Amino acid sequence: MNIEDLNLVPFIRDADYAIRPPFLLGERNLMDYIIFYVQEGIFEICTNGNSHILKEGDLALLQPGDIHTIKGLTNTINPYIHLDFFYHPNRKSSFITLPGQVDLSTYRALMQPTLNQCDGIRIPLKLTFSHSQKMKDLVLKIIECWQLQSYVGRMEAHQLAHEWIAVLIKQYMVSQTGSTQAKPFLNWITSYLAFHISEPISVQDMASRAGLSTSRFTVLFKEHFGLTPHQYLLKFRIEHAQELLKEGKPIKVISEYCGFTDVHHFAKTFKASVGLTPGAYRDSITF
Repeated sequence: MNIEDLNLVPFIRDADYAIRPPFLLGERNLMDYIIFYVQEGIFEICTNGNSHILKEGDLALLQPGDIHTIKGLTNTINPYIHLDFFYHPNRKSSFITLPGQVDLSTYRALMQPTLNQCDGIRIPLKLTFSHSQKMKDLVLKIIECWQLQSYVGRMEAHQLAHEWIAVLIKQYMVSQTGSTQAKPFLNWITSYLAFHISEPISVQDMASRAGLSTSRFTVLFKEHFGLTPHQYLLKFRIEHAQELLKEGKPIKVISEYCGFTDVHHFAKTFKASVGLTPGAYRDSITF
């Protein structure tokens, strides 16, 4: 499986701090991912027949299909995030599994792709990063934003989760030959646009970040993506607007979040691209 064929759109299901005396969480399987941070205490996580001891300061990742138990060997505090990494149209139908739920064959269609099934990626349970403190701080910030339970809070939590996952994949992606290695300056494009989608983004900004002239950047960008930077950015914004319309977000909020100057500009651009006004597109969706 090629990771480039997957649509990285984090969807947080739960994010909190677990504060517990010694405990045992019985065997279960996973449909989504768990980002697991040991803030205090010692844990033993047994997954797929292997035992791992996690101590204060450790970060771990449990992936879909990981059959595991979690034991708190001492009093523990662990921030955690249950989330999907990749877009699934029925993601709201998925759920956090409970101890005893091991056979998930009935819910196979809802299970997230596993990163370790992707070509060129091998991620251990216990994670190491070049900038480990930043990744720990990101986990805490994601939880803080998520627990606001406001539209902006959830939006920021998902943006930060996207950043966290992007660093994870970059850290553990095996070096490959081919177009990705030949054009490394393009690897950051999707993440950059996702983080700045509500802001004005110019080709000059992107070219400057790539360390190229605007004309050279435009040529190489089109060779790689098959679209000019402006066309790609517009497509990115429209596709994200469609997702938000499916979720029932107000059109004015979507217009602002997707970086359009006003609702009229958004409606005109959306109709030119999709063939329907935003309102008509939302009405056409069968919920």
